[in-house]
Amino acid sequence: MPETIRVYGYHGTNTEVATTIIQQGFNVSSNDYDWLGTGVYFFQDAPVRAWEWAKQQHPANPAVIRSTIRLDDCIDLLDIEWFPIIREAYTVFVEEFRQANRPLPRQNPEISKAHRLDCAYFNYLVEQILNPQAESIRAIRGVFVEGERIFPNSAVFDRAHIQIAVRDTSLIEDSCLIEL
Repeated sequence: MPETIRVYGYHGTNTEVATTIIQQGFNVSSNDYDWLGTGVYFFQDAPVRAWEWAKQQHPANPAVIRSTIRLDDCIDLLDIEWFPIIREAYTVFVEEFRQANRPLPRQNPEISKAHRLDCAYFNYLVEQILNPQAESIRAIRGVFVEGERIFPNSAVFDRAHIQIAVRDTSLIEDSCLIEL
């Protein structure tokens, strides 16, 4: 059995919602624009990035929750082993839209950070391809490049981060509100 990997995830929100989450647990988001599909979203090992996001979304009362997250049954986009599966499933995904004479969902990251194509694809991959084949997928982790280059011609960006979408909230352990 593979070793369980645990990481810290930081969830930006507001103080009222944070209090409810600590008392009652997280609710899974199912917006059609969430980057990695359905899930509870965390910045991995990045409390300041979560705080920045919380301040942008909730300027009057930002809050950050730190949770320990088990990466059991995770599509880990930091590991290249997933990419042949992803590419093959994308071909099937596109063909299903073509046969149904429906346009693919559109990305709009420049204006609203809406990743409708990514969201629809990852939900399709998990719900239509992997889970029916007894591949239980409970989380997805990926790297996102955002912001500005840290200096001219650098390949490093100042808002790049690892994001985790936890589909199964039983993977979330030890949540607490943190001060920044």
